[in-house]
Amino acid sequence: MSSCEQTIVIICLTLASYWIFTKLHLPSPSFIGPMVSIGILQILGGGFHEIPLRVVNIFQIIIGLSVGAGINHKKIGDLKRTGVPSVVIAAYTLVSTAIFTLLIRNFTADYPTALFSAAPGGITEMAVLALSYHAEIAVISTFQFIRLVIVVSIIPIISKFMKNSTTGKTVEEKVQPENVEVVELRYSPNHLKRVLMYAGGVLGGLLFIFLGLPGRGVVGAMIAFGVLNVVFHEEIEFPHFISTIARLGVGATIGLEFSPLMVQKIQEMLLPILGFSVLIVLGNLFVSLVIRTITKWDAATCLLSAAPGGISQMLAVGEEMKADTLIISVLQLVRMVTIIICIPFIAAIML
Repeated sequence: MSSCEQTIVIICLTLASYWIFTKLHLPSPSFIGPMVSIGILQILGGGFHEIPLRVVNIFQIIIGLSVGAGINHKKIGDLKRTGVPSVVIAAYTLVSTAIFTLLIRNFTADYPTALFSAAPGGITEMAVLALSYHAEIAVISTFQFIRLVIVVSIIPIISKFMKNSTTGKTVEEKVQPENVEVVELRYSPNHLKRVLMYAGGVLGGLLFIFLGLPGRGVVGAMIAFGVLNVVFHEEIEFPHFISTIARLGVGATIGLEFSPLMVQKIQEMLLPILGFSVLIVLGNLFVSLVIRTITKWDAATCLLSAAPGGISQMLAVGEEMKADTLIISVLQLVRMVTIIICIPFIAAIML
């Protein structure tokens, strides 16, 4: 099969699996769909070539821009009003990741694989970062996927139980300002300025790639775009279809890493993967209780703020549970940024 034919097959499989996983309401369909479909094909002897590194770098930069778009002056202001919970989340994230990395290392081939498996940073983000460290991506993705399934399955049930049994203050009573400027929400963007901001974010990603800095395109683009967002007081909603394309590309990239040997290794590690995933989720439940004790916020907000399930997934559950999605997004962003900035540097030291 020629390289052009392989590309066509990969694109068709990616789009078809994304559509199927979306219809089945499975978590992270844009990532899991192509990873599973192309991974199965590779295991069955597909023999497809890996996606070129320059294309992977583009996916990394897009993911970085997407995360950086969530960093703005309002989130920084909200961060000040939720200072103690933010510190708790950040500190626990780093300490727990270090502990679980040492434990998981007994079952993996290297420290980067254990580190990115332990870090509660989301499937796409951890897989993209791990690509730069020659880690076992399939193992990392399996860890992250099982953890996400556990979180999405259990957290809403626990949240409903706690909501029915106890009541707490809503976050708005404690941290929201009394007068909200509605005018800011109707702000008409300066398109040229936003184009320049995107260009700055891309340049940040390229600079990190060129210099070989930890995190490469993801961290560089996130930092540059986030800083520009704050400096210019912008609130940019990153185009959903572009971030979806990047996640599809990352999912396909991970799927191409699968092999019969890798599947055998995952099967051998299945019990440790399940066990550590449950422990990580239980640890974050403990953190949510600490935050609830400190703030007296409602149970759903505390649980979803501490849950290691990804920003978009936790916000979706939060809306359904009538929790404070603003605070959930801020604390989830704190966890995500802590991981994306710190973990690559730790991985670089471990190599």
